[in-house]
This record gives sequence, structure tokens and C-alpha cells, in this order.
Amino acid sequence: MIIHKFIKNKGIVNLTLEDADDLWCLKRIIEPGDLVSGETTRVIKHEGFYSRPDKGERVKVRVTISVESAKFDSSLERLRISGKILEISNDITAKGSFHSIIATPNYTLSLKKDHWKDLDQRILSESVKKSERFIIVAMDMREAGIGVIKGTHLQIVSTIESDLMGKHYNVKEKPLTLYYDQVAQIIISAYEPSTRIFLSGPGHIKNSFADFLLKLKSDLKDNLRIIDGIDVTGEDGIYMILRSPQFKKQMEESKLVQVSNLLEQAIKRISDGDKKVAFTFNEVKEASKLGAVESVLISNKIFDHISEDDLAELLNSVEAFHGKSYMIDSTTEISAQVMALGGIVALLRFSIK
Repeated sequence: MIIHKFIKNKGIVNLTLEDADDLWCLKRIIEPGDLVSGETTRVIKHEGFYSRPDKGERVKVRVTISVESAKFDSSLERLRISGKILEISNDITAKGSFHSIIATPNYTLSLKKDHWKDLDQRILSESVKKSERFIIVAMDMREAGIGVIKGTHLQIVSTIESDLMGKHYNVKEKPLTLYYDQVAQIIISAYEPSTRIFLSGPGHIKNSFADFLLKLKSDLKDNLRIIDGIDVTGEDGIYMILRSPQFKKQMEESKLVQVSNLLEQAIKRISDGDKKVAFTFNEVKEASKLGAVESVLISNKIFDHISEDDLAELLNSVEAFHGKSYMIDSTTEISAQVMALGGIVALLRFSIK
């Protein structure tokens, strides 16, 4: 989340949402009666002799609404903020009617509260983080799988086939550089400043490709890493890299590796019979009320059977006692493991059993 301006004495914050985690943080902060301003679209009906009463023009407007509800949709990565219109551009007749602002990643809005609670401010400040983004490539001479990770979200960008088949392949018909160039262009298009790039795969191809990539874009040198010991390529190779101890060591400060390590600790405690762990929603909720939760992992698939308001209440309870919460995207294997434990698992400061 990017905070452009926070005027505490006026209760106003202007911010840009960056990912689904930011949408969830905003959902937890917004309350009925708050004022939210942002751009949206609305059907404007024109009056005139030839105008059809059932038709109108959909135009962009800036609107301020008094919030009545905020609903988070994790599958579509959007937050629907609904309420009564207090101010609107281009259509003064709409004041007093109801409208919804759809907030998504990269959306900018203003939020005004009569009173900012300490917990609200803490959630807001902790959401302001350096954007973690890295590119993973698992390749050999035949194929390259390319994935982009931001936070705990994994996007498989592409799998490139080289068409270099067998020992009798004639290099003159299609040079290896054409394959390299295809992979390189995808990496460069997905690259942003400070993005780290990890290359893996069997043999020497990853090293050869690294040299090729640096000739195209030499400023990638400090952010380019080779991961050894991975003999699988394509999409499967990407998942192998994420489990690699070498990768985890180099990315130990990233959110993805942090939640992976926390899950490993939780599973170890369960297998060892250690009581300082809780899973299932009700168990974690009980522990949160006692201030016992140190860290809690939640798969976003939990919204399939737990209401977002109940979950927001639980996490607010956790963080009121300075516990940490991590929402895990369903695109990763970590999410599937958490779902196997009921969709939520917590490491405890002390046993509640």
C-alpha cells in the first residue's frame, strides 16, 4: 500500500492499493459512517426530446459516499464499498442515492474517519511495505517456465518451447539465440526496479542464458541469481525452486519464505505433540481472545466457508495483542497445506489446552 497523505487531525488518508493484501487491510479498517472518495463509473441519463428514458451514457465520475458496507472478494481481488452518495461530479441529481465503489489493485482513494483507533493506524502502517517482487525461471534447452511472485501470489507468466528437439537438431535452422530472446523479452517486460531474478535448471543452459540476458540488459547484474540443484523445468520447476533451501536462504526476508517457515514450525509442533499451536477457526479464535496468538496463517480459500466479517474480527483480536497475521494466496502450495489444516493455523505464545 502506498500512503500519499495522512492528516491525522482531520482523519483523512489518501492511498493507493497495490495488491489483494491491501484490499483486505482496507476492509478491516473501513467502518459504517466513514467517508470514501474515489473515481467510479455511473450511468448518466440525458434529458431531451430524442432521449430514450431507459438509456444513458456510462461516464467516469468522482464520488464521495458514506459507507454502509464493504465486501471483500478474494477470487476477483476487489473490495466493493457501498453507501449513500454525498458528493458527485457531473450529476448533482444523484446525491442521496446509493452507489458502490469497486476498489482493486492500483486503485487510489481517500478515506475519512471521525476517529482513528490505534489498531486501525497499526494495520495501515504495517501495510506500507516495500513491494516484494521476483521472477523465477526454470529452463533447459527445450523449455522455460517463467513465474512472477509478489507477496504470496504466484503468477505463471509463460512456458516457452524452444523447438530444439533431439541430438539431430540443426542449429542453423533455428539458432538458440531465438529461444533465449523469447525468454529474455518476457523477463524484461515483467521486470521492475529492485525485482530479483532466479534462474535454475539442469546443465549449463541457465548460465549461458544468464550471460545472454546481461548482454541485453546489463543493469540486471546485481539482481540476477543462479539456483543450482534443480533438474526440473517448466511450471513444475518453478514449484521446485520455491521449495529449494538455496532459494529460501537467499529470500529469507521475503513474505513468501516467512510464511513457509512459519508453516514448517506449525507442522513440526503438531507432529511433536507441542500444544503451542492451534488450527480450525474456532480454536484460533479462542486463542486470540486470550492473547495467545503469536502468528497466524490464513489461506484466502477460507472465505469459501468463513464470513469475512468473522475473520476480520478474529484478526483484529490477534493484532490487538501484537500478533502477526499472514493472508496466503491460493496460487501457492503453502495455501493448500494450510487448507488441509482447516484454512487457518496459528503459532501460540503459550498452550491453551
